[in-house]
Amino acid sequence: MSFRLERSVPGEFYESDEAEASAGIRSLIRFRRVTLQPLQQWIPAQQLPPHPKRYRLRVWREVSANLASLRDELIAYAQEALDDARFKIRRGLVDPLSPFAGDEDPAANYPAILHRVTLQGYLGETLAGLAVEHFGAFGKHDWHIPAFLFRMHNTEFQHLDLINEHLLAGGEHESDAESEKRPGRTGDDAIAFRIDDTGRITHVLTLEAKCLARNNTGTIRKAHEKLSVDQQRPSGVRELINLLSDYDTPDAEAWQARLLTFWKEGFRTAERNDGLAYAVGHWPIKDETQVSWLPADKPHEAYTGKRLLEAMEFQLEDLEGLVDALYRSQS
Repeated sequence: MSFRLERSVPGEFYESDEAEASAGIRSLIRFRRVTLQPLQQWIPAQQLPPHPKRYRLRVWREVSANLASLRDELIAYAQEALDDARFKIRRGLVDPLSPFAGDEDPAANYPAILHRVTLQGYLGETLAGLAVEHFGAFGKHDWHIPAFLFRMHNTEFQHLDLINEHLLAGGEHESDAESEKRPGRTGDDAIAFRIDDTGRITHVLTLEAKCLARNNTGTIRKAHEKLSVDQQRPSGVRELINLLSDYDTPDAEAWQARLLTFWKEGFRTAERNDGLAYAVGHWPIKDETQVSWLPADKPHEAYTGKRLLEAMEFQLEDLEGLVDALYRSQS
């Protein structure tokens, strides 16, 4: 995809946020959800055999023709997940009391101008959160994802600076050129929590997300190996605490406090669970009895963790079109 200079990037702020944005204040805690019925029509669940006690696979297969009725909501959901990354990119570089002056916005073209592989990674993490927040996990529907960890992708932020400088100088940019690929972000992809009536964290779900154009057994193996690491206190919790310290809203402060309590001592009593979100741009067709790429009857042999494991597979009919709709239609 070729880019020229964009002097404004529509869609980065939602109308309800304009007053807060003009004052330099952002409401970090995510609130957006999509309407359940069109979501289920877009990615209907596939029928699978009964699952064992400590492992469950769920499979959703896209009907791309049904995206239209959900498109705007899904775009808003995906863009909200990236808002904190934009906040970090802009922080300290713009006057919070004045609107962004076109090409002076350091977050211009984010994330649309990044390589498609990077955007697929963002999609995988977003689909993981979408499933947990709308369809639940481990039989519970009260999971919370206070923020995504896209702001930790510093390699791409440095790359974004170079791209925008090149565009400002009058150049063009081919986003999907092989030379534009950058390493993926390390660490936890997403973390969900359950809390009790007192606000104490009782359950933690660490999510590993992958999104590929074609199925790759090696990637599946590595994802399970990463989830198998014996760690009660996921590294992403520390990152979330640091992230939340940038915000002074009551919700953000409440989450920071409970996460700090979890980091210090709560991890000893909270239940740790694992989740794998695997999005792929096609589904099995050679064997009519094969519904999924991931195993349905037992965990993958590479998973050696002793925790409950929930696998979520998204079989996408039009991966390229979905990436363009969610991440490139905004620029």
